[in-house]
Amino acid sequence: MTLPKPLEVADSRDKTWQQTKSENTRTAILEAALACFYDLGYGATTTEKVAKRAGVSRGAMLHHFPSRLHLVREAVRYLYVKRLQLFEEQELKVNEGAEHTRISEGIDAYWQQLHSPLFTVFHELRVAARTDDDLQEAMALDHQKLDESWAKVAVSLYPDLAQSEDFEAANLLTVFLLEGMANRGITTGNIPDKMIPWLKSQLSEMFADVSDVGRSTVKTRMTDE
Repeated sequence: MTLPKPLEVADSRDKTWQQTKSENTRTAILEAALACFYDLGYGATTTEKVAKRAGVSRGAMLHHFPSRLHLVREAVRYLYVKRLQLFEEQELKVNEGAEHTRISEGIDAYWQQLHSPLFTVFHELRVAARTDDDLQEAMALDHQKLDESWAKVAVSLYPDLAQSEDFEAANLLTVFLLEGMANRGITTGNIPDKMIPWLKSQLSEMFADVSDVGRSTVKTRMTDE
């Protein structure tokens, strides 16, 4: 499995050599955990297998994550942060230099993200959480925080669209439709791509009330306030 690049650790110039090494080891373990969830499944992932995948000793694993539950909780949080980071990076790239948010291209970019190993792992954990109370609790707590962060990022990424009365409804429609299609693709291999053109058309209609609002204008107003 090839996952997006690991999250960057703090600038080593602000850390001692030992602190930097410790953070890098922790990141390697979390990356290995996501890789194991993807390749082996949640149920077959053990701390021993994660340690082997990360290339660290059993002692190093226990130092950072004393138990499998601790590892799982931190891996869930790490997964959520990586998904949000990927979303923000790609949507910024799509709208670079645009005066109006590029809705169609943004949908395509998000659809591609839902075909990444990160979303497959998210789907794997969400299904496993149905019969695992600890995992369910971890995902529920962090998912609430992720939703709040996602909403803030969306307003920042789409300042013009955020002025629309239908902004929240449009976001929910997009997430539920595309993620639902991606889930179906993971489980059955059958993805109804024809729904994507419909979604783009629907969003264009929903955002008709802000079609003359510019991204730069809104950003300037927000800065002045």
